[in-house]
Amino acid sequence: MNHELHLAKDIGAYLAEGSRAAEYRLRNVEPSFGVYETFVFDFEGVRGMNSSFANALIVPLFTQHGTEVLKKIRFRHCNPVVKIMIESALTLGMEAAQGDRAHA
Repeated sequence: MNHELHLAKDIGAYLAEGSRAAEYRLRNVEPSFGVYETFVFDFEGVRGMNSSFANALIVPLFTQHGTEVLKKIRFRHCNPVVKIMIESALTLGMEAAQGDRAHA
């Protein structure tokens, strides 16, 4: 079962505050992470996103759930700016997950 998250509808067209991303993740993803097979982050209508927002939304998923998170998250309707921010956050998240494993 998929859980679709529509960021433009839920937050707005410009995603720029890391604190809002963290709040959104804690409210909409973390409580039901084990319930849904896939989380689809739909960026339709999002015009811009900065690294603070992307990192706060994505990186903690890796620190909480490891690289298995890659099997559960999908991204849809990403414009070029959003795509770059997501790719960067995914890289940072994977590095964080591998670092956590190295220190375990």
